[in-house]
Amino acid sequence: MCKIENTTNKKILELQNVTYTYEGEKLPVWKFLSCAFFEGKIHAISGPSGCGKSSILYLINGLIPHMYEGKLEGKILLDNENITDMLPRYRCEKIGFVMQNPESQFCTFTVEEELAFGMENLGVSQEKMGTRIKEVLKYIGMQGYEKTELDNLSGGQKQKIAIASVLVTKPKVLLLDEPTANLDPESRRQIFDLIVRLSKQENITVIIVEHNIMEIIDEVDYFYALDKEGNLEINCQKGDSKVLDWKKKNSFDFEIKIKSSIIRKESPIVEINNLAFAYPIPGKKKEKGKAIIKNFNLNIYKNELLAIVGENGVGKSTLMKLIFKVNTPDSGTVSILGKQLKAYKNKELYNKIGLVFQNPENQFVTNTVWDEMMFSLKRIKISKEEKEQLVQKMLEQFHLEEEKEKSPFVLSQGQKRRLSVASMLLTNQEILFLDEPTYGQDFENRQELMKDMEKLLERGITIVMITHDLQLVKQYATRVVEIKNGTIVKDVSTSDFFEINRG
Repeated sequence: MCKIENTTNKKILELQNVTYTYEGEKLPVWKFLSCAFFEGKIHAISGPSGCGKSSILYLINGLIPHMYEGKLEGKILLDNENITDMLPRYRCEKIGFVMQNPESQFCTFTVEEELAFGMENLGVSQEKMGTRIKEVLKYIGMQGYEKTELDNLSGGQKQKIAIASVLVTKPKVLLLDEPTANLDPESRRQIFDLIVRLSKQENITVIIVEHNIMEIIDEVDYFYALDKEGNLEINCQKGDSKVLDWKKKNSFDFEIKIKSSIIRKESPIVEINNLAFAYPIPGKKKEKGKAIIKNFNLNIYKNELLAIVGENGVGKSTLMKLIFKVNTPDSGTVSILGKQLKAYKNKELYNKIGLVFQNPENQFVTNTVWDEMMFSLKRIKISKEEKEQLVQKMLEQFHLEEEKEKSPFVLSQGQKRRLSVASMLLTNQEILFLDEPTYGQDFENRQELMKDMEKLLERGITIVMITHDLQLVKQYATRVVEIKNGTIVKDVSTSDFFEINRG
């Protein structure tokens, strides 16, 4: 990778009076949107969930209107060339796109194969491919990972490889859609450091949509903020007073009062004893790899909000797979509501416990938001009229009533998350597991979502959330469990957890 320090302000990309309306929609995402992006600079786009941030990236790389169909007016200029009607496959040599969920863009099985895939499609020679792969892995600090299975990478490593798979194609413009949404604080820092290096050293133009914008905003050269209606309310450079005002308005109070803890005396409703699990080695079904879960013991009590924290790759998601019978433990036992897990039939188990996925689209099974909600009530013995009333009430509660005829897959990431939670809350399970509940959410929606969780606690439902959001933990959790290397290293009250970490 070359080392270039860019001090120019050369315009490389421009949107001119762009208006776009998704097919089937009456109102446009944005109307007469105009803004410019500059060579080798970092540009950040912020705004509330559903305001059209990600849609700007889809527009630039051609997914709008060629995949997400609709009516498009205005121009997209790249190096002064109008690319408005150019298909995505002709833009990919100059524009690279990294999605919110890195796994959704992986096309192969190993790191080396994934990095080679894009270059093969561009006709890069074998010799150049090998050189570029070595260079980019060294650049992101993952040299020696060529033969590693993608499934065996941590969340932070997967995001680095997703970025690297684009970098090897030598793009001029790099689009990043919420690249740190599912990452722990250290992995987020590494990704942000990588983004800054790409701009300053490689002269790549970076356009990033990000809710965790406070962690990188001081490195951002150009800042854009949309309002709820998709209007561009801020369009300015680093150091502008508008950026400072925005920072003050959107800063979170880190001194928020820690949630009071409750001393539990009753019997646990979930008991996990000496749990152990390792995934099979690929191609060797009878051989196990490194233990992901080991010596794991945990009790969960009725009506508590338990937070499970830890870095990416320590076993949190694997634990959920074991509890929900996706995988079978190698040893140890799990008991739920007084009954051994292995004695449950899946249907019976899922009537007792519910899971809201980390990536919401993984649980969608229908073609509209309304049908998705109705599907959750499929086996509930109430009248159709009662079901429709319940669904309408929940859609209004989660601000999704205007989206009910849309496909779940075209919603913003924040709207997808709200839909996944709303559909799960319809069925009244006794224990609800949330995997990164604030993923893709702005502050306002995050607060509303957690108020709904508190209402569930008042109804006697137990909430278990896996999260990297320590502000969320501080504000809402009654107890914190920290996992390292597949085992519990802390199981303490929320106040004790933050007291320990402060020290």
